[in-house]
Amino acid sequence: MDQAGSAEALTQEILIRLDDRYAAMFVRIWRPAGTPRATVFCLHGFTGNGADFDFLATFLCRNGFLVICPDLLGRGRSAYLGSGYDINVYSKCLRALGEFAGSENHFIGTSWGGTILLLFLQMTRSKAARIILNDVPMLGGPRVDAMRNEVLRESMLAFETRTAAKDYLSATRATMGPVEDTVFHRYVENRIAAGPNGFRLAFDPATTGNFGALAGREYDLFPIAAKIDARILLLYGRDSQVIDRQAIERTRLARPDLWLVDNIDAGDPPSLMSLDQALLILGFLSAA
Repeated sequence: MDQAGSAEALTQEILIRLDDRYAAMFVRIWRPAGTPRATVFCLHGFTGNGADFDFLATFLCRNGFLVICPDLLGRGRSAYLGSGYDINVYSKCLRALGEFAGSENHFIGTSWGGTILLLFLQMTRSKAARIILNDVPMLGGPRVDAMRNEVLRESMLAFETRTAAKDYLSATRATMGPVEDTVFHRYVENRIAAGPNGFRLAFDPATTGNFGALAGREYDLFPIAAKIDARILLLYGRDSQVIDRQAIERTRLARPDLWLVDNIDAGDPPSLMSLDQALLILGFLSAA
């Protein structure tokens, strides 16, 4: 097995048809030599983008997987809509990725990306072979509200210089756990966007437009996960703020094949940017 090193993805823009317009979604494509073992779709967290998976995608690609890492609309290099972000918009993004689907398809969703994935699979009855849910808040409540409040605060930040933005990210993302400097610096560079008055974090502030309506709303994604016909791994770091072990154990009564890794020293959320985490994911995707 090869370790992840420096490599570059192919990139493509896909036009997403919305009600009255088209919007471009930026996609990184990590294509292995030869016929892929399977396709892996990687969905980032709310404020993230597809570059968050560069380390993992390189590793999986070198081990035979075709890896697809989109910047969902409103993030990274994809189009900013200015309004109208909802599950229907994100569902259209995921449907558009179908052009990369193979005979066997796996999904990795970090935090909010895992939530969108579960809702999409429920809505569309799309097939998945294996699913990894990385620090996904499966239950709504005060902790999720606090996460939304932090995202809302960050959506309003502005920085006079790129260096100031880098310093902010370096200070606030220290909970990611041990990550090599070169990998972390690449992550930081892709989390910053130039704006009309300086620099900001690379997501559209308008993506938070429905946060007020969601405040205080409880939800439960475990019944959805229990019904999905796929092998599922729940992945949480030792310091996760969103894990609910009692709910997981209840779900395992209906789905005893639900895999759980919940006590690794991998940051909060796990960054998926270290070799031990990459090996863990490769093992799950490759298991008979």
